[in-house]
Amino acid sequence: MTISRFKIAILSDLHFSSDLKTKETHVITSRPAIKHQHPTDDLLRMLESQKIRADCLLCPGDITLKAEFSSLKEAWRTINQIGAELEVTGIVASTGNHDISTRDESTPEIWESLKGLQPQYPSPIASELERLRYWAEHFAVLEINDDCRVVTLNTCNSHAKGVQEYEKGRVTDRTLTQIQCTLDKLPEKKINILLCHHHPVKHPEIHSSLDDYSEMTHGAKLLDTLEKSGQNWIIVHGHKHRPRLAYAGGAATMTPVIFSAGSLSAELPSQYFPGSANQFYIVEFACELIELGGGLYGAVRAWDWINGQGWIKSSGPPADYYISSGAGFGYRSDMADVAEAIVKFATKRDNGRSLSWQDI
Repeated sequence: MTISRFKIAILSDLHFSSDLKTKETHVITSRPAIKHQHPTDDLLRMLESQKIRADCLLCPGDITLKAEFSSLKEAWRTINQIGAELEVTGIVASTGNHDISTRDESTPEIWESLKGLQPQYPSPIASELERLRYWAEHFAVLEINDDCRVVTLNTCNSHAKGVQEYEKGRVTDRTLTQIQCTLDKLPEKKINILLCHHHPVKHPEIHSSLDDYSEMTHGAKLLDTLEKSGQNWIIVHGHKHRPRLAYAGGAATMTPVIFSAGSLSAELPSQYFPGSANQFYIVEFACELIELGGGLYGAVRAWDWINGQGWIKSSGPPADYYISSGAGFGYRSDMADVAEAIVKFATKRDNGRSLSWQDI
C-alpha cells in the first residue's frame, strides 16, 4: 500500500531579542549572525541544503522576548522566510506570553503590535472572518487542505487582567462552546491540529525547584471537547521548552496526542533543563493509516541545535524530556504483546536462518 504523507514543521519559542546583555536567547537581532552560532540562520541553510519540505508550518508562540516590538517584527519575518523555504501551503501561529505587552503600563492595548504585523497574524492564510474571530473569540479555524485543519487558540486571552493571569494560560467556557459549535458545522478532517502556547495539563517536571503552575486553566475541558468531537486531534504547544510526546489521559484511542515542542533558540541552562535541547521538527502523518481508524498515525523527524555545530539529526536516547528523530505515535496496543508476537513469529520461521527486520 502506498502511504501518502502530510507534513507539518514545528518551530517554537524563538525568543528573538535585540538586547546584547540578555542570557535568555541565542538570537540577538542587533548583532551579526555567525554561522553555527545563530539557530534560525543555520536552520535556513539546513533546509536549503537538505531540501526539506513541509505542507504547513506551525509556531506555538513566544516568537520574541518581553514583547520587544523590533524583534517581534524580525521574528515574524523570519518565520515567513522559513515557511517559504519549506514551500508550505500555510503558516499558523498562536500567541505566547512574551508576544504581548502585559507588563508595560504605557501600552494601552496589549495586542496592538501583533495586529499590525505583515503578513497578517496569526496566519497569512486566515480569512478576515477568522482573523477577527481570533481576537474576539480567541481562536481561529484554518483549513490547510482536504486532509488537515488547524485550530489556533489564544491561551493568553486574559493576560490583561494582571499578575495572576499572565502567569498561566486559559481557555474560557465561551471559547470552548464557540469552538465546538464551529467544528460541528464543518466537515470532518483526517488530521485536526489544536495549536496553542500553554500546555493543557500539568507538565511533569524533573527539577523539584521548578513547580509548574502555568498550565492552561480549563485545559481538561479543552481535552474533553476535542475528544467528544469524534475526530483525530493532536495538540501542539510550546512554553515549557521541554520536548515531550505523549497521549492525553484516558483509555480511548481517540484521546488527543500532545506534542510539547522544545524551544528553537532559547538559552536552556542545564540546571533547569537537564537532557533538553533546542529542537526543530517535521511531523509526518500517514493519511491512509488514519483512514483505517484508531486515531492519528505519525512519525517525527527531529534536529538538535548545538552552539558551534549548528543543526544535527537528533539521535539521543528516548527520554521524558527529549524527542529523538524516529519517534512516533498512533499504535496504542501493549508493546509486550508486540514483543511476544515477534518471538512467536521468529521461532516459527527460524529453520536455522536469521530473520531480517523486513521479514518481521
